[in-house]
Amino acid sequence: MKETAVIEELQRVAELMDSRCVSRSQFQLHATISSAAVEETFGSWNEAIVAAGLTPLPQGGMPRVEQRRLERIASPPTAGSGGGRIPDEALLDELLRVAKVLGRRPSGNQLAAKGSYSPTVYQRRWGSVAKAYEVALKRGGA
Repeated sequence: MKETAVIEELQRVAELMDSRCVSRSQFQLHATISSAAVEETFGSWNEAIVAAGLTPLPQGGMPRVEQRRLERIASPPTAGSGGGRIPDEALLDELLRVAKVLGRRPSGNQLAAKGSYSPTVYQRRWGSVAKAYEVALKRGGA
């Protein structure tokens, strides 16, 4: 198979998915050629991805930035919800929800992975995630 045909198909699937990253399984769902043909043509999946101008997936899956971008596209904010300050109550409730799931105070990384808001929001508002957690507990969220 010609390299240009493979590149065009990779780019078509990426555009269809509105993503710069394409996994083999995603490709198989939408492509007209097999992922084996891609690998045979380029020697490896990642070499083909790079040749197509796309971003290879890191070990372990979709990069977090790309995953969050796709989540934002899938569920755009409703009118009036963007650009405003998130109420303290909503942030503290979310922090307590994640803490309940984990069974302890979440770290910034755990909050980033399991929470709805970035740990940076808590750090800017209260100085740290730990301090925000203390505030949440004091307001009766234990």
